[in-house]
Amino acid sequence: MTAHESICIEKGQILIYRVFDVAEEIHLKKVEELVQNKDSSRFRLNRQTRRAVVIKNAPVRINLGESEFTLGPHLYKAEVTVTIWDYGVLSVLFQVPIPAGTTWRSLLDQSLFITGDTAVPELEELARSKSKEITNLIAPALQKPEEWEVYEDYTVYFFEKLSGVANPQELVEKVNMAALILGEPSEDLSAKSKDPILENIFQYATNDLSVIDWNAAVVVEPSGIKDIPDVLEFALTHLMEVRYYDDLLDTKLNDLYTAIESKRSRPLFGSRFSKISHEANSRYIEFSEFIERVDNSLKVVGDFYLAVIFRAINRRFRIHDWEQSIRHKMKLLARVSELLQGEVHNQRSLLLEVIVIILIAFEVLSAIIKSV
Repeated sequence: MTAHESICIEKGQILIYRVFDVAEEIHLKKVEELVQNKDSSRFRLNRQTRRAVVIKNAPVRINLGESEFTLGPHLYKAEVTVTIWDYGVLSVLFQVPIPAGTTWRSLLDQSLFITGDTAVPELEELARSKSKEITNLIAPALQKPEEWEVYEDYTVYFFEKLSGVANPQELVEKVNMAALILGEPSEDLSAKSKDPILENIFQYATNDLSVIDWNAAVVVEPSGIKDIPDVLEFALTHLMEVRYYDDLLDTKLNDLYTAIESKRSRPLFGSRFSKISHEANSRYIEFSEFIERVDNSLKVVGDFYLAVIFRAINRRFRIHDWEQSIRHKMKLLARVSELLQGEVHNQRSLLLEVIVIILIAFEVLSAIIKSV
């Protein structure tokens, strides 16, 4: 019997996330008023970790009960929760219990439909319907509602109790961890595919373990506390927002360039660039406020284990690269605004000069007429 058949999950869950951008901002106090009749609460981390991770304006989490869905040949029942973040994001979580005695081989086979490239439209449709249900419920709390068609997905294999291994480190040595995370149960993965994943292994105690990658993670936590999945979810919402604003900046910059070109072909006088300049300034302020709001939503302090995990997640999600891209495009936006302001001032100066010339000509003509 191979390790994949002898190692079993005795207690655990598969945590499947789908994250959507639904508005520019969500007023969470208003949300709490609107969901009073729902099973809801404010997001909280475990008490021991609050000194390392500081959450500003904690999101609201709503329990939507149980749902069923199929992934490939497998039927799953999951507890569904939706977490509402003040920067306009909803994260839908499906918590699928792993039956006691499930072998690693069985879990590997399921990963093809959970984290692999195999299409699973039913789950996406279910996630979107849950997102829509909550969006409709909290509509009065949404500022500038507009759902982006792109979404983020992530999976956490969360194990509380394993059999067949003495400790989590032995699990890494005996099973193909990378195949589970990548959803590639039948591929013979190369060392170059495995090594980047296995470089992101973290342990606080000898009986726990976290393996973090860009699309999935494995977390062994005997206590059952889900602080690491919660921090992963937090980082995932940040990734969603920086991707959204990066795309929005691309759109707005293209719109500005198109508008500038179209305005250049119109008559010389008038406020042809004023509206575009105002748009550029407004967008710059909006993006600046967004960056500040997201950056301030969660702070990590010191080198506590959870803070280390959070920094590692951000590196793996390449959030810094996305933020750099946004800041670069914001500088372009500021430069465009500056140039447009110059155009507006030039037009006004030219218009004033023409008016002065017309007035002088009028005075000269009037004097000539009177003298005739």
